[in-house]
Amino acid sequence: MLVDAHLHWQDPRLERCLPDLRQILTTASVGMAVVNGTSEEDWAKVHGLGKQSDRILCSYGLHPWYIHERSLRWLENLGHWLKQDGTPVGEIGLDRWLRKDNLEEQVEVFLAQWSLANEHKRAVTVHCLKAWGRLLELVESHPHEGPGFLLHSYGGPVEMVPEFLNLGAYFSFSGGFMHPRKSRQLEVFKTIPMERLLLETDAPEMLPPSDWCFCPLSDTESGKAINHPGNIRAIYEFVSSEWGISHQKLQEQLGCNARSLFAPSWQL
Repeated sequence: MLVDAHLHWQDPRLERCLPDLRQILTTASVGMAVVNGTSEEDWAKVHGLGKQSDRILCSYGLHPWYIHERSLRWLENLGHWLKQDGTPVGEIGLDRWLRKDNLEEQVEVFLAQWSLANEHKRAVTVHCLKAWGRLLELVESHPHEGPGFLLHSYGGPVEMVPEFLNLGAYFSFSGGFMHPRKSRQLEVFKTIPMERLLLETDAPEMLPPSDWCFCPLSDTESGKAINHPGNIRAIYEFVSSEWGISHQKLQEQLGCNARSLFAPSWQL
């Protein structure tokens, strides 16, 4: 069985795929799909998706893009959702790509969620763009106390990989890094120990190259191509080829990694 370590089934752009959720997971041989909430508005929808399939692992967090939408009781509300058994925290993080004027507010929100994850000994999924140095400082000064944290679609420098590893990080590779223009980041990923690697679609984002889109999908409003959750199979095949590891061994290792990080009792 495959693991999709990070995606957003609750995104409105994937709404027409929802009636076929179970079939898509089965056809793609997905044993675990970690669906990440990003705002108070979508946490209930994420929870509902978890009720539709036992292959969905729900995760709840306030993404840095949406911190301006948070309510006065946002942290209390997040705590409510984390009471679900085995629920990770995420997607949380820092982002200086979209906005550079509110980094300290982002830090405040990040640390509140990081502390909540530590309190409950939960895994964390972290988004980071153009703020890797600041993120490293925060994790070093506030050590993770759970099973580990995932740097999803890791786009940081190779020099920081050992430092994050020592702090408990896992790293997930997405289809966006399969494009030839991302060859430098592909080489960064090849330095990561196999026991700390995971794969993700980040659907509907991080679209693979067209010749690797096993499940083509377009946005009904814009008509633009978007990433289908079923493309996780393509990502596994690409990594199997690039890393020179059999598909079976890759599945076994990444299944073990996912259980260690997200759900020790999960059967894959």
